[in-house]
Amino acid sequence: MFSPLLSDATPVFLLSPWKPILIVATFIAWGWLVSTHLEKDARTARLNPTKWNGIHICAAFIALCVMLFGINFYLAFPIGFVVLLAPILVYWKIRNEAVIEERKFKIGSDTIKSAIDTRKRTRASRQVSMHFDGNNGSIQVPKKDDPLLEIYLIADELITDALLNRASRLEFRLTSKGCQSVYFTDGMPVKQEPIAVDAGAKVLAFLKEAAGTDPNDVRRRQTGAFDAASDQVRTHIDLTSSGSSNSHTVRLDFNRSQGVLRDWNTIGMLPKQRELLDQLTQEDKRHGILLIGGDKQSGLTTTGYAILSQHDSYLSNIVTIEQEIYASLEGITHSCVHDQEADYATQLQTLIRRDPEVILAADLIDAEAAKNATKPGKEGPLIIVGVKASSMPELISRWAGFVSDPRKSFDSLQAVVYQKLVRKLCENCRVAYKPSKDLAKHGLPIDTVEQLYRKGGQVELKNKIVTCPICNGSGYLGQVGVFETMFLDGATRKHLVAGDLKAAMAHAKRNKCYIRLQEAAWYKVAAGETSLEEFGRVNRKRTSKKKVTKAK
Repeated sequence: MFSPLLSDATPVFLLSPWKPILIVATFIAWGWLVSTHLEKDARTARLNPTKWNGIHICAAFIALCVMLFGINFYLAFPIGFVVLLAPILVYWKIRNEAVIEERKFKIGSDTIKSAIDTRKRTRASRQVSMHFDGNNGSIQVPKKDDPLLEIYLIADELITDALLNRASRLEFRLTSKGCQSVYFTDGMPVKQEPIAVDAGAKVLAFLKEAAGTDPNDVRRRQTGAFDAASDQVRTHIDLTSSGSSNSHTVRLDFNRSQGVLRDWNTIGMLPKQRELLDQLTQEDKRHGILLIGGDKQSGLTTTGYAILSQHDSYLSNIVTIEQEIYASLEGITHSCVHDQEADYATQLQTLIRRDPEVILAADLIDAEAAKNATKPGKEGPLIIVGVKASSMPELISRWAGFVSDPRKSFDSLQAVVYQKLVRKLCENCRVAYKPSKDLAKHGLPIDTVEQLYRKGGQVELKNKIVTCPICNGSGYLGQVGVFETMFLDGATRKHLVAGDLKAAMAHAKRNKCYIRLQEAAWYKVAAGETSLEEFGRVNRKRTSKKKVTKAK
C-alpha cells in the first residue's frame, strides 16, 4: 500500500553505489580548492577570508541538500554542482577586480605552465633593479646571455619584494622539495612564491658568496654581510646560514643594528616601569640579577641593549656575552659565544672575574651559566640575564630550575621583566569606536576612555575608498613592546624561596611593585597605540604552528 509512496520519497542515490561516490569526490575536490587555495588567496588579496569561508560553507550545505534529497539525481546533481560553483565564480570576478593585471586568474591559454613561462619571460625581460656590494666590492650584474642572470634576478626580485613590504628579515629554507622563502613584516610571516630546488640552491649560494661565506658549506653555522641598493630602497643585510641533513636555512636581516637599537623611552615600557628600572643604574643598587624574558623574536635583544644604554659606559665597565652580536654599543665590550673556544658558562665566569659593573648575559640556556651568574650575589655586578619563556611564571620557574637552589635563585634577584611585541596601529587609517560595556566583564576600566581604536587598512581619497598607502592595507605600522614587571623586596623573595609564586605576585601587586601584562597592554590600547584584537592575538596560547600568509 505504501510502497509507491516510499519509492517516490526515497533519494535515488541510495539505490546506486556510484552516485554517493560521485558526490563525495565532488566535495573532496571542492574542499581542497577552498581550503588550500581560495582561503589563502583571500587573505593575500585582503578580501575578508572569514566572510568568504562562510559563503562557501553555506553554498556547500545547500548543494549537499539538493544532491541528497532531490527526487531526480540526474537533475539534482547538476543543480547542486552549480550552487557549489557559483560562489567560486563570484569570488573570481570580485578578486580579479581587486588585484593587478599580472595577478588575475585567467582561463584558456593562461594555464599554470603558461603562467610560469610568462613569469620567466617577464623576469628575463625586466631590468635589474638592485645592486649588491659584497666583501670583495661591487658584484657585477651578469650579461644577458649569462645563465647566472636568472639567479641574480630571482634574488633581486625576492629581496626587493620583501623590502617594499617593510620586511625586517627574509628567511630561505631549501629542502629536496624546493626552496621556500618567507619575509616578516611587523612580526607577521608572509610566504613568497617557491623556487625549484636547483634554482633555490644557486640563489642561496649567490647570497652566501655575496656575504663572504662559503657557499659550499651547508652544514656549519656561518655569518656574513653585504649591502643592497636600488632607486627605491637601500639596506645593509646580515646573513646567517645553517643546515642539517634535511634542509639548508639562510636568514637575511635588513638593517638589523638599526632595528635593535631603540631609545629607552620608545621601547614600550610604561613610565612607572622605567622609573623603577632606572634605580638599578644607581651605584648602591647596581648589583644582583635582573631577569628579562620573552618568546622567540619578542625583542629581548632590543630591551637588553636599551637597559645597557641607561648606564654610563664611559664611567662604568660594561660587557656582554651573546649567542650572536646584533649591534655594537659605544663604550661597551661585546663578546660572542661562537667566536670563543670556551663555552657559555666558562666565558661568563671569566667575565665576572674581571670585575665589571654591568654584564648582559643574553640568550642564557645553560644551567651551569645560571649558577655562575648567582655566585657574586648582592655584592657583585648587575647581571642582566635573558631567558626564553612564554609567560612570567614560566620565566621565573625556568630561572629557578636552572639554578636548582631556591635561596640562591632569588636572594640576589632584583627584578623580573617579561615582554611581548604587539603591532602598532597605523595612525593614518585606524578606526575609532566606542567601547562596549561588555569589556568591563573582563576587568577593563572602560569608564576611563571615551573611545578605542581598531585596525582600518583603508582611507577615503577624493570620495573614493582606497587602500591605505602608509601601511599598505594591513592596518598596522611597526611594533612596540608590552612589559610585565615585578620588583622584589624581602617579603616577595621569601614567598619565592618558599615556592609560592602566587603569593609573591599578590604581595608585589599590593605594594605597587608588580604590573601585569594585561594592565600594561590596556594602557597602550587606551592610548590608541594598538588594538584589543592585536593584544588578544599575541597573548593567545599557541597550540599549533603559526599560520603563514602567502604573498601577492
